[in-house]
Amino acid sequence: MKSYHFSLGNSTFGAVGYCARVQANSRAEALKLLKEALPSEKLVAGVEYRGRPLTEKGLDYIAAYFNVEALSEADIDDWGYVSERTD
Repeated sequence: MKSYHFSLGNSTFGAVGYCARVQANSRAEALKLLKEALPSEKLVAGVEYRGRPLTEKGLDYIAAYFNVEALSEADIDDWGYVSERTD
């Protein structure tokens, strides 16, 4: 198996950055596994923050949304791509 690193956003250049690492036998399999694993949305913060309701601070929630149809093998970068796992 190889370790495939997906670079899917860069917070250096935009407001949000995220990445993923997937163990798979091929690029196509890595992409398939990532698409299956990603939810359509993820609540990042809500209801409470550090033990206090966010509404006390004026913030109700932070949510992230993922469009798995926009992912492709082109999102696999060279960083870590060649990592070969033997276990």
